[in-house]
Amino acid sequence: MDASRSTADLLRKCGLFAGLGDAAISALSDAVSRRRLQAGEILIWYDDIGDDVFVVVSGTLRVNIYAPDGRAVLFRDIGHGETIGELAAIDGKRRSASVEARTESDVLVMSGRAFRDLVAREPGVALALLGRTIGLVRELSDRIFQLSSLGVSNRIHAELLRLARATGATAGRVVLSPAPRQSDIADRIATNREAVSREISRLTRLGILARDGKELVVVDLGRLADLVSAASG
Repeated sequence: MDASRSTADLLRKCGLFAGLGDAAISALSDAVSRRRLQAGEILIWYDDIGDDVFVVVSGTLRVNIYAPDGRAVLFRDIGHGETIGELAAIDGKRRSASVEARTESDVLVMSGRAFRDLVAREPGVALALLGRTIGLVRELSDRIFQLSSLGVSNRIHAELLRLARATGATAGRVVLSPAPRQSDIADRIATNREAVSREISRLTRLGILARDGKELVVVDLGRLADLVSAASG
């Protein structure tokens, strides 16, 4: 398989571009380059100028902002087939967050101009981008509500529920593998690791969570969802 065909296959596995025809995928393949990142390498710095768009081919990247005291405000992790950088490509403003490789990672890189041209001529890509953006707005709205109205324990419950539902599960027993790092949960919900550790231990005693080696098990997703629902009103 030649390099062009390999890039085309990778692009087809990206949600934004999955509906493109062969000719459009081929043209897009010619407009991208490939970049390899080492673990810990910064792909994007917060507030930088730049409008390139990146497609994650392999590995995991973390989206965050570092506070002046060095503390990371964690937004989310992105992996295979996901894109990052679309906001600056569309509005031309500075980067809204930093993006760091958590593991060795490969990304495809396209210029902001190439991305804007693609969105303008391909309604399917424009609709997919709009849907993705709406999803992010909904997620951020939920987080703002939780940070402003829920106590620490309830925010931990909500984050565990989000992680469990991200697996695609809607009910029953859910295995989080590997178990989320307590420090990462803390960074996402503006608390400290000790508070997360205490609440996970309490939920384990209640039978809502269980530890299994390197995995964290949500024993009953419904019970966890009930806790979040009761706290949210």
